[in-house]
Amino acid sequence: MKCPKCNRELKEGQLYCEVCGEEIKMVPEFEPEIENRIEETLLNVADNINEVAQEDNIPKNSAPKKKKTDSFSVFTKEEKKQKEHLLLEDFPEDDFYEDIDVTELPDEDFWDEEEVIPFKGGDNIKKSFLTFWNKGIATKIIVFIAFVVIVGTLVFATVVISKSMQENSYEYQVNQALDAAEKEDYDLAITYLEKALTLDSSDIEMKYLLASYYDKIGETENALLVLKGLINGDTDSDSITYSKIFEIYSRQGNIVEISHMLADCEDEVILEKFQEYVANVPEFSEEGGSYDDVVHLKLTANTTGTIYYTVNGGTPDTTSDVYTSPIFLESGYYTVKAVFVNSYGLVSEVISQQYEINVTVPPKPVINIASGTYNVPEVITVEVPEGCTVYYTTDGTMPTRDSTQYKEPICMPLGESQFTFITYSADNVASEASMAMYTLQLPSDIIVTAADAANLVTMYRFNMGGLMDTQGHLSTISGKLLYMCEAAVTIDGEIYFVVYEYYEDPNSKLTTKTGLVFCASMYDFDKVGELEIDAQGNYYRVIKETTPQ
Repeated sequence: MKCPKCNRELKEGQLYCEVCGEEIKMVPEFEPEIENRIEETLLNVADNINEVAQEDNIPKNSAPKKKKTDSFSVFTKEEKKQKEHLLLEDFPEDDFYEDIDVTELPDEDFWDEEEVIPFKGGDNIKKSFLTFWNKGIATKIIVFIAFVVIVGTLVFATVVISKSMQENSYEYQVNQALDAAEKEDYDLAITYLEKALTLDSSDIEMKYLLASYYDKIGETENALLVLKGLINGDTDSDSITYSKIFEIYSRQGNIVEISHMLADCEDEVILEKFQEYVANVPEFSEEGGSYDDVVHLKLTANTTGTIYYTVNGGTPDTTSDVYTSPIFLESGYYTVKAVFVNSYGLVSEVISQQYEINVTVPPKPVINIASGTYNVPEVITVEVPEGCTVYYTTDGTMPTRDSTQYKEPICMPLGESQFTFITYSADNVASEASMAMYTLQLPSDIIVTAADAANLVTMYRFNMGGLMDTQGHLSTISGKLLYMCEAAVTIDGEIYFVVYEYYEDPNSKLTTKTGLVFCASMYDFDKVGELEIDAQGNYYRVIKETTPQ
C-alpha cells in the first residue's frame, strides 16, 4: 500500500504517512451480504427521492451532469451544493422525512475537492452515506467518543435526577431511617429522620421516633428538646408527650424538673394524670376561725406521701407529728401548720390556719392511788366525771379515744408501770392528763413464781376443756392460747398473781386478749381459778369445775 500523495510505501494498517503526513483513508471491506442489504436500502431511498421529485415537477436529470470514471463517481463542489439544496429545500415536508434526518448530512468541510467514492450504481444519497463510511478511522473514533460522552452524560444525569428525587422523598428518608435503626445504627437513622422532617415536619410520630433515637445514643438533651417542642396545648397529644418527657426525667432522678414543668402546665387533665409528681399543700377540712364546738380537723394530700403538722405555730418538718387521723381541736387557740412530702421526696409549701375553740373543758381524772413503790399490790381506781369518758395508756403516750377505756379497777402491774389518764366530754373535749407511776416489789417469802403461776393456769384451763394439750392448742380453731402473768392482786388478805389469756394467730403471730383473767396464789399451788370483780369493785377468785381429760 502506497501514500496517495508522495507515493511512499506504507506499512499495513498505517493511518498517516510518515514522510508527508497525509492521512490515509481506509476503505472498509464489506461482506457481500451486508453490502447487498445496504445497497438495497439506499436504492429504495433513492427511488423515494425520485418519486417526490416527479411529484414536484423536478426533472430527474435536471441536476448538472457528473463526471464518471468507470465504477467511481466524481462530484465538484458546485454539484455537491446542488445535491444539498435538493435535499434540504426542494423536497416537501411529508412522510419521507420520517425516514431521513437531513439535518445529519455532512457539512461542506466534510467533502474534498475531487473526492472519489467507491460505489456501484445508486444515486446521490448512497454516495453521501458511503462518503461518511469511508471517512478515516480517526473520525470514527471521534464520533464514537462523542457517542460515549453523550450516553455517559445521559446516564449521569439520570443518576443525579434519581438521587435528587430520593433526597427529596419523605418516604425514602423515613424508610432509610427505619432500616438503619433496625441495624442499631441510630446515628445514621437520626440523619435520615432529620432530613425527612425538613421535607415534612407535620408527622408527630416521626418526631417521637427521632427523640427515642437521641435517647438511645445518650443525647437526652436533644431528645428532650424535640419532645418539648411538641407541646402544643392539645390534651391528647400533650399527655403522650409529657409521659415521654417524664420517663426520661424519672430515669435521671430529676423529679424536681418534672414538678417545675407541671407547675407551668394549666391543663387540668394532665395535672390530674401526673399528680404523683406534684406536692401540693395539704387541704384542711375546716377553715380557720372561731368555733363553739370541738373541731375534728382532717388533712388530705393530692397523692401518696406524708403530711407533717404542728398545732402550736411551729414550722413543720420531717421531725414533726405525722398526720394519721383527725386532729381534735378542743378549747383554746391553735395555729395549725402542715406540709406535704410526696413519695418522690418533693416538699410542698407550708400551709397555716388559726382556730379559736370556745368549749367547756372537763376536769382531769382523779387517781385514788398515789405514785410510789408497793410491796403489797393495790387496785388502781379513777374517778370519772359525770357524762364523760376516761381513757388511759401504760406506755407513757398521751391517750386518745382509740386508747383503752377505763371501765373498772385496774390490778397493779408487776415491776414498774406508768399510767396516763384523760377525760373526754360528750362534746369530745379532752381534759388535761393525769399521770401516775408505780413500782411493785413482790415479797421475798413467796413460794410460787410468776412462771409457776402461768403453768398452773394452763393446766387449770386444760382441765376445764377446750384445749387439746398443755401447749394451748385448740380443738376448734387453729392457733393457740397463751397465758401471761402480768400483775398482782390481794384477795381476802392473800396475794395472787394475775394471769391474762391471749390468743396467738398462727400466721401473723400477733396476740390479743381473750377477756378471760385467771389468778394463782403466791403461797399455795392449789389455789387457782378465774378472777372476777363484784359491783363494789372488789376482786375475787372463782373456781370452775374441771372436766376429766
